[in-house]
Amino acid sequence: MPPKLEKHRFFVSSDWSKEPEKRAVYVADLGERRIFREARPDWRFDSLMDLAEELSAEGSVVVGVDVVLGVPRSYWKLVLADSRYGQPTNFVDWLGRLGGNQEFFNPANTARNHEQWRVDRPWFHVPKGKGALTAFKKKADDGFLRLIDRSSGAKPLFAVSGIPGTVGSGTRDFWRELAPNLRTNRKFAVWPFEGELAELLSTNRIVLAETYPGLAYAAALAEEPPTGRFVVAKTKQQPRNDACNLLAATKWVTTYGVKLGDLDSARTDEDDFDALFTAAAVLRCALEHTSLTTPDWMDHIAEGAMLLAGPVDPTRRSRTIPKPDKAPQDKAQLPLAAAPKKELRPPEPRQRTPGEGVTYRCPIPGCSKVFSDSRGGWDAHVASQRRHPDWFPDIKNPRLRKELFRRDFGYWFR
Repeated sequence: MPPKLEKHRFFVSSDWSKEPEKRAVYVADLGERRIFREARPDWRFDSLMDLAEELSAEGSVVVGVDVVLGVPRSYWKLVLADSRYGQPTNFVDWLGRLGGNQEFFNPANTARNHEQWRVDRPWFHVPKGKGALTAFKKKADDGFLRLIDRSSGAKPLFAVSGIPGTVGSGTRDFWRELAPNLRTNRKFAVWPFEGELAELLSTNRIVLAETYPGLAYAAALAEEPPTGRFVVAKTKQQPRNDACNLLAATKWVTTYGVKLGDLDSARTDEDDFDALFTAAAVLRCALEHTSLTTPDWMDHIAEGAMLLAGPVDPTRRSRTIPKPDKAPQDKAQLPLAAAPKKELRPPEPRQRTPGEGVTYRCPIPGCSKVFSDSRGGWDAHVASQRRHPDWFPDIKNPRLRKELFRRDFGYWFR
């Protein structure tokens, strides 16, 4: 049967920009039917897995990252023909064998000459000029595109720059951090290479999977799945506002009483927008018992799979989201903006001068703790009820206290 998410408790949605400070992470809590934002100064693979492990104390966790987890079949054939890799059984086995091989992750210095492309150094910059990308794509029968990439209009996997919409740089950085962790005694599995989703959730507390925001918009906003893709001009403020308003007024959100969390951040920032919509789409599938994918879009050896390629058919023609004035609106159901906080905000950190560090004072009223040079250790500090007896005195759970801190003092991380 196609996989469902009935056996997991949390879905972590990660928008993995190539700049760590721009990455956004949202969590969908299936049991509580809510979505909340995890605010941190920057995100790395290790911190993402730390969050997942923390959540796994209360139930299984699926971690979705919008990077490519898999390789095109033509490239896989080149990998198998290259003796230096041995005979890996699948993508995860191969990536784990690379480990800390930094040479693999560096784009070739001769990237402008497509004839110098190598299987052991596949990343490339697309130079200016007519036919430059085509010259690289001809190195592989499928143009370095997986089946689902061709159907969804994605760019070649290994292109890191030079053309709009590349995914190579974010994917490369994620693989660089993921690869060494695949050879150790890890606490997570990678779907679909290591098993079916339902099976992995029953035997592992954490499952890593690929997502794509281009599928999430329709999965979250369509009246009924299955559906074709929706297009949102997410780089512009107004389309993000329209999409957020539509999401808040959708039937499934109001019917299930879903708390969407920080819509203001999603309206303001396109990375937050993608992360929140992906979390919402997966939460909807779980609540409505909708399968997250179909066997047509799964390859357990090389190409992998993509969550939401099931409720959304990548091959169907894309369309723009409905206009707000044509969409059903129930203003009583729209989430109210958070009321302004009354607590006094501490002064912003002073500019660093030579020989002088930067300090960060804990913003919880009555706390005198000052962090020097970095915010390191903030989580253990704010999780302690003993240190802050008058701040949410009835909340003892450390994870909830950290969540409340991020909610009330999110500005402190900027």
